[in-house]
Amino acid sequence: MSLSVGQYGASGMSQILSDGIQQIRDQQQLNSWQATQGTISSSIAGLGDNRGATLALSPKLAQLADYQTNMSSVQSRLSISSKAIEQVTNIAQSFSSQMLGLQSTLGSKAQPLDATISNANSSLSTIGNILNTSDGMGYIFSGTAENEPTVPSPNQLSDSPLAKSISKIVSGLSGNNVDDIFKQATAAAADNSNSMSVFSPSISTSAENATAMRRQVVTGPTSASTSANGVVATEGGQASDTSTGSPIRDMMRDMMIVSSMKGMSSTTPGFTELAKKLQASFTDSSSRLIDMNTSIGVEQNNIKSQQKTFTSVQTSLQTQMSTNVDADMAVVATQASDLSTRLKASYSLIAKTKGMTLADYM
Repeated sequence: MSLSVGQYGASGMSQILSDGIQQIRDQQQLNSWQATQGTISSSIAGLGDNRGATLALSPKLAQLADYQTNMSSVQSRLSISSKAIEQVTNIAQSFSSQMLGLQSTLGSKAQPLDATISNANSSLSTIGNILNTSDGMGYIFSGTAENEPTVPSPNQLSDSPLAKSISKIVSGLSGNNVDDIFKQATAAAADNSNSMSVFSPSISTSAENATAMRRQVVTGPTSASTSANGVVATEGGQASDTSTGSPIRDMMRDMMIVSSMKGMSSTTPGFTELAKKLQASFTDSSSRLIDMNTSIGVEQNNIKSQQKTFTSVQTSLQTQMSTNVDADMAVVATQASDLSTRLKASYSLIAKTKGMTLADYM
């Protein structure tokens, strides 16, 4: 009678070889992970002495990635804002020229004035729709109230309560009250009540308060590391008798005044003086809009500089992280070949030991 080695149970050579094969298979699984994923281990625990440094680096890299994402988002919105402000500025400059033309002809021909009035009505709608520009995340000129349309009824601006109020004011034009007409029209344009303002309730506020409503986005690790995500339609500086403080509001007021000049001519008392006043106001609004766009450009340049700095820091940290977690692909390939050879040898040894008896070990 012969006795096989396998009859000695889990303590036998067959079990020992099987355990060895399982270890090789486990190592092959890890080797396969390293080959496909490029990292040493699928878990922090598998990084050995490098896990502490890796744990410290991971949140820093994640934070930098978030800042970069935020900065890219801000840059995109600022770019859209800049182009929109440029369009509005071009309209203001165009009307400044048209007002100069009215002064040159003294309004003696009805057609130039009628054409200017028609342009004012259509341009009001154009501006309203420009101010309602969205970047897919919200209305870019609504500040912190970006879910609200900046101008709720952009195509009805020339027929709005504000336009009608200004028309009534202008109808009282005489040869010596142009300044008073402008003062009254300015007060109407600065009226923030729901019944009068053409802007959303949230940004129907003073120009200085509106400036404070710029949406801020975190772009760095300190409390001061924030960037304004665009400008607010009603923002600006201090108000006066001739200005609401907001160049966009002043511009819309002036266009409503132009719309109210229908039926006037050079013989209308105060016509030429009003045209001069409008020409100066459109020029001033254009200048302030250019300043607004310049501030957007400054913000873009600041963010661009910050992005470069963060990219440099990211590169440095990623190099450290790679040293800790990246697998050496040459070593991985060598290990794969070695493990395959060892596995084949183990299977071959098991096959040979299956038929061995106790006598074979004596």
